[in-house]
Amino acid sequence: MNFFHLGIKDDVTPYMKGKVKLSNQVSIMCAFIGFFYAFFIYAHYEALVIYPAMLFVISISLLALNHFGMVQTSRFLASFQMLIMASLFHASIIQSSDSFLIPFFCSMLAMTLIPWVLYGMEEKVMLIISLTICYGLLLSQGYLNQILEIPVDVAFFRESYLNIMTYAFAIAIAVVLLIMMKLDDSERYKLKEVE
Repeated sequence: MNFFHLGIKDDVTPYMKGKVKLSNQVSIMCAFIGFFYAFFIYAHYEALVIYPAMLFVISISLLALNHFGMVQTSRFLASFQMLIMASLFHASIIQSSDSFLIPFFCSMLAMTLIPWVLYGMEEKVMLIISLTICYGLLLSQGYLNQILEIPVDVAFFRESYLNIMTYAFAIAIAVVLLIMMKLDDSERYKLKEVE
């Protein structure tokens, strides 16, 4: 079974086939990141494992939604679900007197590229709604940091290997999403040449 092709039907446009494939790819990327972070976070702070574990579970659920033909719902939720989990994770780590963790915030900025991957300009309304949710989460991060708190040693997240690992994931997320956008653009360009 090719997970990239879940939910792709023969009777949809080539544009939609490409977007469903991208939705599957984003969901698989999110599931991988959720699994990876759950493993490392569990080793240090069991109370925080809920966020990467939920990212994994939701991402797998989005693949199931695509498989059962609910591609619009899956694409919409995929456009911001990773950012919600990252935002809650960040808010749980930061104590009320601490400043943002720069690598986590960089990762969150990279995640705002996901709506640009999943929606083209042909779907401006959905793109704007998804981007509004994403940027709203970023703008409300300071508020979330004040109301959600789990007692942890923030220095661990600032000074341990997780700091460098999170920077690396931020770069990887951005690069992978930009490559997805470029490949999607080139596929659409080839389709227009054929027509």
